[in-house]
Formats: sequence, C-alpha cells, structure tokens
Amino acid sequence: MNLEEALQALPPDAAEVIVEGNFSRAFLKALGFEDLEMVPGFRVGRLTVDHAARKNAGDDIFLHSQANPYLYMEVKGRSANFADERHPDYRKASLQLKRYLLAPSSASVEWGILTNSLHAQLFRKHGKIVHPVTPCIPLSGNIQQIVKELKERIETPQRALIVAVYNNKGGVGKTTTTLNLAAALAIFKKRVLTVDFDPNQSDLGDALNLPPLKGKILDVLKSKESIVREIITTYKFEHPRLKEPWGFDIILADEDLVTEFDEVKVKQQVKFHALRRVLESVQHDYDYILIDAPPNWRIFAQKAVCAADVVLIPARHDNLHSLQNAGTAITKFIPEAQARRREVGDSGPIALPIFMNNALRPKGPTVQLMHQAIAKIIKDTKSNSGGFDLTPYFYPKYRKGHENLKILAIPYMAFISKADFMHMPAAFAFKAAREQYMNLAKEYFL
Repeated sequence: MNLEEALQALPPDAAEVIVEGNFSRAFLKALGFEDLEMVPGFRVGRLTVDHAARKNAGDDIFLHSQANPYLYMEVKGRSANFADERHPDYRKASLQLKRYLLAPSSASVEWGILTNSLHAQLFRKHGKIVHPVTPCIPLSGNIQQIVKELKERIETPQRALIVAVYNNKGGVGKTTTTLNLAAALAIFKKRVLTVDFDPNQSDLGDALNLPPLKGKILDVLKSKESIVREIITTYKFEHPRLKEPWGFDIILADEDLVTEFDEVKVKQQVKFHALRRVLESVQHDYDYILIDAPPNWRIFAQKAVCAADVVLIPARHDNLHSLQNAGTAITKFIPEAQARRREVGDSGPIALPIFMNNALRPKGPTVQLMHQAIAKIIKDTKSNSGGFDLTPYFYPKYRKGHENLKILAIPYMAFISKADFMHMPAAFAFKAAREQYMNLAKEYFL
C-alpha cells in the first residue's frame, strides 16, 4: 500500500494505534526507507519512540543491529491538534519528540518527524539544539511533492546552525557574546562564521581592529550568484603556546549602509529572505554561523533574526528594560520572523533561554529585584498575550513542583573590557573568560 492509499484507508477519527499501524511505514517508505531500515517501538533509554529509521550499510542491517538510528518518528492519533502550534496537543507531542532526540542514547539521530497523518513536521537536531525546519504541513493536496521536499531535506542536511544574537535593547552584550561565543566554539575545533549585521555600530569588526566593508554587502544581498565568499575575512589569534592559531571567519559590517536613506534603499532593493539565502550558500562550510544583530526591530534586525535557526538573547539582570525587551522579542518579534519564514515553506527561528551578561553575586539584592521583575513580566505576558508562558525562557530548569530559578549567567569580568582595548576576544586572551564562554557553548550548543 502506497502513501496515498494508506491515507485514504484511514478513518477520519483514527486513533493513534490505527495511524501507527496503517500509516507510519507507508510514510517512512515514501521518505526512502525500506522494510529492513525501520524499527517500530524503538527503545530510547527507558522511553519508546514509535519508529526509528536508518539506511542500511552493507551487512549492517538496521532492523537487526538497531544501532546508530538516523531518524525518529513520533505518531499521534488524528484527534491530536497539530494545526495550531500553540495548542497543548502540539506542544506536548513536540516536547516528547525533543526528549527522544536529546536522550544520551540518541547521539547519531539527526532528524525527527511528528505526525498525526493529517499534518507532519520535520525537526533537525544540531548538538543540543532541536529546531523545526518545516511548519506543520497539512498532508493533503500534492502529497508526492510534500514528501519529495521532506526527503530532500533529510538526505541533504545543512551543516551549520545559524544563530542570531539579539535583544531589542542595546548595551546587553550582543557583540561581546557573538565574539566570545565564536572564540569558544573555535577552541572546541568548530568552524565558525560571524556576521556583523549592525552597520550603525560596526562593533564586531572594531573589536578585532578590522575595518568595515565599503559598499559590498548590498551587492552580495542583491546578487543571485554565490559571491559571499569574496567578502569573508579570517581572524586568527596566534600565541607561542598554541600549536596552531585559533580563529574564525567574519563578514564585516558595511559602512555604506549607515544612513537612514540607505536603510530605506535596502528595504526596497533587497528581498526579505536575502540574508538567509546568502548564508545558506556557505552553510556547508561551517558548524556555526553567528549573526550580531542590532537592537531595535528595524530592517537589519528583522533580516538577521529571520535568517536564523535560533535566537540567543542576552539580557542584564540590573536593567528592567533589557528583561522586558527580551520578553517582547520572544512574544512579538520572533513570531513575526516565523511568519515570514512560513511564507517560503520554512520554519524558525525559535528563541533559546535568556541568559544574563555582567551578572553580579547570585543572591544579592539586585538579583532579588530581577526575580521580582521577571515574575511580573511573566504574569503580564500571560494576561496580554493569550496565556503565553515566558517561564521556560527565563527559567529553563523550572518544573511544576520544582521551582528552580537558576538562570545561566556570564559574570562581570574586567578581562572583557581589557580584551576590547587589546582588539581580541577575551575568550582567546584570558583563561577565566575562556572558561565562562566555553561553559556557555556547552550549556546551549555542544
């Protein structure tokens, strides 16, 4: 039975066991997996995901070895509401799939599919990050085309995770975070490209004593050719104790884009998804692409966030507006970017948990004020944004009955300012800073 026949044979109200029994294998077969390449009821530690799949390799038959799965599929009944990604059914099922994908025994798994046979959504795993790469697609109309597009994504995975560092507030350490996170990932032997997409400040290049570009970014964004490699600069940090230099690549800001007139021109001449398209052309060259986005929800910040898979949001524990603007970014601006991505059949970006820059003593009076402010922001957001819960974004370890208010923080360090004067990343120059940003990289990404 092919996929169309399997879909037509399903009752309109098919329960999970019916969908699993009559649809799952046909769906996986349409995605290119043969009978010996699927395992139903696959054990993931103490849990069980509905299906695992992986291509056989010579004598290594996945059904027999059940080793190194490549894809998980979690199936629900047709009554599960996947049409609305804010619905509890969808949220519960997507969190369940995420737990499977991030389980210690799932190191080889790169993809997850969530389906109830009426909708299907593809998720990608990159290190510790699980993010959707498609919307919840209705399985109707041209099924063959839908399956073809899902199959192409699964068979040709992009290498880099694209991360926008953004808060709708200046002075929270976006550039410092971009620079030192890139340095930390480079120390972990990851290939990193940084993008200074704040032409008004050009701080990322200035921090490395690299002059801005002059009139080239607009050409790259407007061009249909892949000419971005022509404007990539490599930054290297050399030290006698290093066997080989540390470093990463950078696309510098363009000083010709600093006037209000030019920003209007960019909006008129450059398609909204141009930055995403440009970065996809080099996505196979890197493990991570970090975009330093400007504050304020204007054209450059919009393009930077829209280009990303995930958004990393730094804030200040001692600045109420940075906390409020972090919440606004999550509840208003990132959903706007998600809507623009859905226009081209993509999904994303998603917000990562907020972290604090320049944090002081963990139990000081300012921190208590911060918790009080966050509690009010969470309460007000629930009232004003249809029940949207910001708790997991401020407190990612918070669970019902286990009120853990821990927030990841980079402490205040004089090394940061000192390194800025030295025109180098603090994570390269100073051990204390290096340890902090390597911990940040491990906590979020590795």
